[in-house]
Amino acid sequence: MSSVKTVGGVLVKCEYEVLLCQRSPNQNMANMWSIPGGHIHKNEPPKIGAMREFYEETNIEATDIRLVGFLNGKNPNSQTLVYVFLMEVDEKIHPDLENAKDGKEHTRCKYFKKDNLPIKDSDDQLRKIIKKVLEK
Repeated sequence: MSSVKTVGGVLVKCEYEVLLCQRSPNQNMANMWSIPGGHIHKNEPPKIGAMREFYEETNIEATDIRLVGFLNGKNPNSQTLVYVFLMEVDEKIHPDLENAKDGKEHTRCKYFKKDNLPIKDSDDQLRKIIKKVLEK
C-alpha cells in the first residue's frame, strides 16, 4: 500500500521574476533549484503548512498567498502531493538563510525570469506553473 506525503511551498513573484532556492548538497533533491517549502504536518491546513515551511527555510513571513497549482511525484512506495502557493511582492525580498531555522537546506536563492529558469526538464510541472504565473 502506498502512502501520500503532503508538501507545501511558496513561490515568490516580483514583477517578471520568481524566487527560487538551490537545495544544499546534503539535502533531498541535492543542488536542484526549487521553491522553499516542506512537509505539511498531520491535520495542518496546506496553506498554513506552506507558510510555516517557507518561514523556517527563508526567515520571511509569507503573507497574502494563494494556491496556484499542484505538483505530483510518485515512486514505488509513496506519492507526493505538493501544494504551490503564490506570494506577489512589489519589491524583491531576499531570504536570510543564515538566520532561518532550516536555512541550511539551501545554499543560495535568486530571482529568475521565465526564459532563464534553472529547473530541470524532469520538473516540468513546476516549470509550467512558474511560466503561467509569470505570464499574468
